[in-house]
Amino acid sequence: MADIIHSPYPEDITLENAHDLVTPLMRAIYEKRHKHENVSLEKALGRILADNVTAKINVPCQDTAAVDGYAFYFDDLDKPLPITGSIKAGHPYQDSAKPGQAYRIFTGAVMPDGPDTIAMQEYCEFDKEGRVVLPHTIKRGTNYRPAGENISKGEIAIQQGTVISSADIGLAAAVGCVSLTVQPKLKVAVISIGDEVVDPQQTETLKLGEIFDSNRPMLKVMMQNMGHDVIDYGIISDDLDTVTRALIDAATNTDIILCSGGSSEGDEDHTKSAILNSGGVIDFWRLALKPGRPMISGRINDTPVFGLPGNPVAVFVCTRLFAGPMLDVLQGGDGCLPPKIKIPAGFSKPHRKGRAEYLRARLDNDGNGGVHIVINGRPGAGVLSSLTGADGLVEIPTDYDDVNIGDELPFLMFREAAL
Repeated sequence: MADIIHSPYPEDITLENAHDLVTPLMRAIYEKRHKHENVSLEKALGRILADNVTAKINVPCQDTAAVDGYAFYFDDLDKPLPITGSIKAGHPYQDSAKPGQAYRIFTGAVMPDGPDTIAMQEYCEFDKEGRVVLPHTIKRGTNYRPAGENISKGEIAIQQGTVISSADIGLAAAVGCVSLTVQPKLKVAVISIGDEVVDPQQTETLKLGEIFDSNRPMLKVMMQNMGHDVIDYGIISDDLDTVTRALIDAATNTDIILCSGGSSEGDEDHTKSAILNSGGVIDFWRLALKPGRPMISGRINDTPVFGLPGNPVAVFVCTRLFAGPMLDVLQGGDGCLPPKIKIPAGFSKPHRKGRAEYLRARLDNDGNGGVHIVINGRPGAGVLSSLTGADGLVEIPTDYDDVNIGDELPFLMFREAAL
């Protein structure tokens, strides 16, 4: 009987196991590189925060009015009050505020010392003497914002590792920041492999057997949207020496390599061999994932190489679910899988256990006031049109049997489809 030769690296592993395996490898590379840069708030969107932002002031700095109305001592609620002064935002009340008086106040104005409650103007009435009659249902402390309500001095306003959003920029500005310390952008090499792949910018006419390259343009935009700098290595042929030279060059001049095509096990699939010929190592080959099984993760020195499948939908899925989170780890993030929400299925589908399946899907009204998941477009790892108009991916887990209508399945929302 012939000896069984075991692969030196895992094969056909689950997405979760792939994350567990590669995350510490990416984190070790990050720790070696570990450099930060300071950018203005206007340039911080989408970058990963390198240090905690700590509030140096209370926000708001003082007790301020939350509405237009009348400030008063709550103990004076049951009697009409003469109106004294007018307090506007940016113009604090200069005199002492005495009991037995109501003070006209406007949203954002600093509360005068003493009064502890504000009645909204639309709920107030006035007697014949022009005194304000306050609503008896109001509670003490209503309608003003205490100092530090938003965030208190010394509190962490934004956590290290946060992918900075527009709301984060607003909060940073509110605590007085004019710049943020962020992780540097990664230089990402993007390569398409295949003799059949043609750049649509180079020709308008396809010969028999040729296809336009959709993977590289899609990957370039995905990387740019993640805040990375793209180095376009173009299309290279199905030749081991050519692929090897391209990987060696990219490993020398970029931080990470994404190549699509050439990752399967055919005679013309050279990515795995090219990584090894470049002096690199393979971390795993093939994911228990549909679409996306022929996926390679490896490294040439300290440059990660992710060999993505050739089919465009598989490229998209593997980038969203694996390569994207690993890029996050390379910038000091946690690299977590996208959050999943359980939503009822509005479809049925046979499924064989052993491989997780991700289908392009939409959320539609179920006719009963709720939503359910429906499949978007035609199936197939090469059907790129199934991604257009999709709200996200529905997961059929590895250990799941056939899907029936009403089954609750994990749904992963695309960022551009969410609020």
